Amino acid sequence: MKSILLHVAPDAGFPGRREAALDVARTFGGHVHCLQPRRIPAYFGADAAGFGAGAALVAELIEQETAAAKEVRAKIEAELAREDVPFTWEDAVGEPADLLIEGSILMDVIVMSLSEPGTTPQASVAEVLVRAETPVLALPPGHVGFDCTRPAVVAWKQSMESAKALRAAVPLLARAAAVTVVVVDPPEGGDLPPTEAAQYLARHGISADLEDRRTGGQGVAETLAQAVRDLGAQWMVMGAYSRSRTIEFLLGGVTRDFLDSSPVPLVMAH
Repeated sequence: MKSILLHVAPDAGFPGRREAALDVARTFGGHVHCLQPRRIPAYFGADAAGFGAGAALVAELIEQETAAAKEVRAKIEAELAREDVPFTWEDAVGEPADLLIEGSILMDVIVMSLSEPGTTPQASVAEVLVRAETPVLALPPGHVGFDCTRPAVVAWKQSMESAKALRAAVPLLARAAAVTVVVVDPPEGGDLPPTEAAQYLARHGISADLEDRRTGGQGVAETLAQAVRDLGAQWMVMGAYSRSRTIEFLLGGVTRDFLDSSPVPLVMAH
């Protein structure tokens, strides 16, 4: 986890994810790349140039947006300069999710925030998850920082998504005080039983316990959340599952439930 991509935006979650990015960088001697997306179309002002008062208004709005972005950058860069972590800055114009996906190609993790209930985030964690090849560290609302040395849960399902998330999280899991692979209502047989996940971790020097949970009268998401609480886990690794690969933004119920109300930070991959 040497290269950390941090989503910069003036929302309530930014202070928490900034600290999380710094925590990961300090743990691994890494570098934080700050990406500040702006939704101003680069061509908008030119296209509107011939429309008199309308063009003037557009130009004024662009100028205001640019000035606000510069103010945010100056403030955050001053704060980061006081930290012991190297960082770079990128100010880019376009859709935030698209820019994060493009910028993540040579990154080890993308640090984002889960949205407050009833709010629309600048960049959707779900959209980035299903389109990026890089894992996402997603922080719940109000959560500040990320300590990978705390106990962790791996939510295991016999799927490529779960295996991808597990592989991506190995550097973090290697630092965890305890790791538990939790499987909910496991099917009989299959190619990727939880014992395979534990053996994979063991090959990386990570000792993991196995826990089999039954839903009973609860849903899968509620059962996983209860396991996190019972085990005292402070973060969780899980795959992001979509109902359809042709409609990628339609994520499955368990993934959606945790994106809406996770009790702990999530390390996710699709």
